[in-house]
Amino acid sequence: MKKIGLALTTIVFGILMMVACTDDNGTTNFAEGNGKVNVYLTDAPFPIGLVSQTIVTIDKVEIRKQENDTTGASFITIMEEPFEIDLLSLSNGITEQLASIELEAGSYDMMRMHVTDSKVILTDGTEFDLKIPSGSSSGLKIKIEPALTIESGQTSDVLLDFDVSKSFVAKGNWKGGDIKGFNFKPVVRCVLLDRAGRIVGSVSDTASVLLPNSAVNLWTEVNDIEEDSLITTAFTNEMGEYLLIGIPEGTYYMIAEQDSFLTDTIWNVDVLKGESTQIDFMLTPEP
Repeated sequence: MKKIGLALTTIVFGILMMVACTDDNGTTNFAEGNGKVNVYLTDAPFPIGLVSQTIVTIDKVEIRKQENDTTGASFITIMEEPFEIDLLSLSNGITEQLASIELEAGSYDMMRMHVTDSKVILTDGTEFDLKIPSGSSSGLKIKIEPALTIESGQTSDVLLDFDVSKSFVAKGNWKGGDIKGFNFKPVVRCVLLDRAGRIVGSVSDTASVLLPNSAVNLWTEVNDIEEDSLITTAFTNEMGEYLLIGIPEGTYYMIAEQDSFLTDTIWNVDVLKGESTQIDFMLTPEP
């Protein structure tokens, strides 16, 4: 399948461990001048026939408050405990809130994630321990664009989208099932959920049979053909259904593909913040 290395999988890393206080009635009490951030975890399936698990360990997460006239920009440590997770443990838009943190009101423009370990386990049990790039162990910088604005007494939700196909690049003839190892270079995007929407739908063939494990790719049009315009990808579940979450408001085009079928492209897909867009595909068998 074109443009798919092994697969594109999205994940959110939320490792913010301090929790806001709650009174007996369940009402959140913020410290004066503070707001709260919730960070959610999600993933999309990986090709079942090749990879069983993609595991990473993070031992530190920080967030940077933007500078102002009186203070410079500084990172705030929000987690310092080893955290191991299989990136394939969630699928198709399912999210899990890992933690919440109170932050001082203001603007935050970057997160920094320290990745200390990573390995891939194939379905036949073969394990590959991956070399961690120096930039990841010292802190992978993730821009928050637009900046996250924390308002006093308000709560914001943040999604970190981990691109597994770009982060785990297979070595060898993976299409033939011969994987020699992986190169690891984490690629993560940050999404503010209050400014994002979602896309739901299904993939079927011309006989209306739903197709599992079909790749659904979301693209944005760009003027520079050298620029990577692939936003994210999901794979349909056993019912032929998919879900893309954390999609910034805008207009996109989508491509669905499956082995032995012609690809199907749908143009001018509009996504509005806080809303769900339904897009269904019908694939024609190859001649």
